[in-house]
Amino acid sequence: MAYVAGVVLKGIGAGMGIRDRWNRTRDLVTGLENRANFIDRVDREIARHQARSQKLAILCLDIDGFKNINDHYGHTTGDHALREVAGKLSATLSRGQTLARLGGDEFAILMPNIESPTEVRLQVERLQRNVSAGINEIGVPGSISVSVGIALYPSDASDRAELLTYADTALHRAKDGESGSCRFFDPAMGRQLRERRTIEEDLAKAIPDGQFHLVYQPQAKIRTGEVTGFEALLRWAHPTRGDVSPGLFIPIAEESTFILTIGEWVLREACREAATWKRPLTVAVNVSARQLVDTGLADLVRNVLAETNLPPNRLEIEVTETALISDPNRALQTLDRLKALGVTIAMDDFGTGYSSLSNVREFPLDKIKIDRSFIKGVHTNKQAGSIIRAIRLLCDGLGLPVIAEGVETPDELNFLIKEGFTDAQGYLLGTPVLPSEIAALTYDNVIPLPNTRVRMLSEVAAQ
Repeated sequence: MAYVAGVVLKGIGAGMGIRDRWNRTRDLVTGLENRANFIDRVDREIARHQARSQKLAILCLDIDGFKNINDHYGHTTGDHALREVAGKLSATLSRGQTLARLGGDEFAILMPNIESPTEVRLQVERLQRNVSAGINEIGVPGSISVSVGIALYPSDASDRAELLTYADTALHRAKDGESGSCRFFDPAMGRQLRERRTIEEDLAKAIPDGQFHLVYQPQAKIRTGEVTGFEALLRWAHPTRGDVSPGLFIPIAEESTFILTIGEWVLREACREAATWKRPLTVAVNVSARQLVDTGLADLVRNVLAETNLPPNRLEIEVTETALISDPNRALQTLDRLKALGVTIAMDDFGTGYSSLSNVREFPLDKIKIDRSFIKGVHTNKQAGSIIRAIRLLCDGLGLPVIAEGVETPDELNFLIKEGFTDAQGYLLGTPVLPSEIAALTYDNVIPLPNTRVRMLSEVAAQ
């Protein structure tokens, strides 16, 4: 009996060991190799290829629109999609090739012993056809597709970490194009990646070193030029680069955790400045998608308002449609909490995102800001003019104030006046300036005199 028990326990122990090894090396959803095991395999293959002066390729792939599958159909359907794609990718592998799931919806393929980039491209075309072919069994309309980024050893890099990074960089570039795109890594991407890393490192020092500052652009009544509030805009005075464009550093900050720290600094600085104004003008602060879904945003706003003694109704939070739909449920919860504080919510850049009427109806918005791309040349662009009229009628019907952004010419202003607009923002009404340059508009307890040029244009347009 003791002998039999010993054999059984030994067998169970061996089984447990096999299962443990499987769990350590395999992805539990798809059964593919996991990231850790794939990295070990790539390291071994690089050493082998280096000794034999051979080439290999690393492919990074992800499922186009996978987040929408998870958001709209649930994680069970998402897992089904991962398994379906894993099966179709596996079916295209040749002898010696390895497929792994790196995490989320990202997969990787190791192609050893390649002869040329053409060989890799043909393999990618086969696997993309195989993924999109056949019946979609996950219950989601349309076919599934994958985008692919490729890095080659040793021409792109001889180090495993760099190869994976470069393949991932090429994947992100592929996803900038159409669904199902494929890109090889090239030296220009390497330069951009190094530049990006440098900017990320510099962003970490920008707040402690006092490199950031805010400028304020007025929002005004277009018939009188009377200023009703200001939008706070972030500027970065880099010690060696000089003025860095927000269009360059904001997207980099948004893809990292830096945007949370930067966003908090902007909010606190804007509220602190606005609290010094004798006139009860509003201050508008932009909030990114990452901030909007952060559970601590409403608490942060409440604390900052208390610290600066700024009345809540003088703070306007600006969000974009893209930020709203990135995680609509969490965005709605955050906006409801912000509304409960008494702050104003404005949808910024309206018309450039999804522009869904459901967004305007379902989210607690107080104002719509029409994107400047529709305002530019609106007096000569009939299509843009029609869109502007439709947006104004929509906002009138919903009882939402609307403000036109980017007004730069008298013709654009006259068009807006004739169409019944009352509020605008743009260089014609005022450029972004430092707080010291708007003192006359914020410190005097009187209504500022109307901008003469704006007033004259308004009078002409009204005739």
